[in-house]
Amino acid sequence: MKIRILFLLAFLVTSSLAFSQTVEKDSIQVISIAQFEKMSTKKKSMVVDVRTPEEAAEGHLAGSVNINFLGENFGTEIQSLDKKKTYLLYCKSGNRTRKAAGQMLKAGFKHVYMLEGGITNWQNSGKPVEK
Repeated sequence: MKIRILFLLAFLVTSSLAFSQTVEKDSIQVISIAQFEKMSTKKKSMVVDVRTPEEAAEGHLAGSVNINFLGENFGTEIQSLDKKKTYLLYCKSGNRTRKAAGQMLKAGFKHVYMLEGGITNWQNSGKPVEK
């Protein structure tokens, strides 16, 4: 009987952890290149490159601002941003963007989107980058 209860408890804890991770992951909106381009033209939108400054120097999207997710000041830097604006994030492929967007959502930002496939997808689609 005790084993069944322990098994049930372990199952419930594991299930709730998996569900909370799914909810967080699903709350970050992934948008296509076309949507990203359209939204980036809006006055209340800001395009953010979350890669390192070295990566951004190799090529970045026009008009983007570099806020290094791997830098020790990322949390501080995002706190200075207007939480009412729309933020369009990208990195190389999307992994850092997802983490950065998650951190921004936890910090109270409401309109955070990530570019599907990152700058790699952007370039593979023939879209321009600046150096």
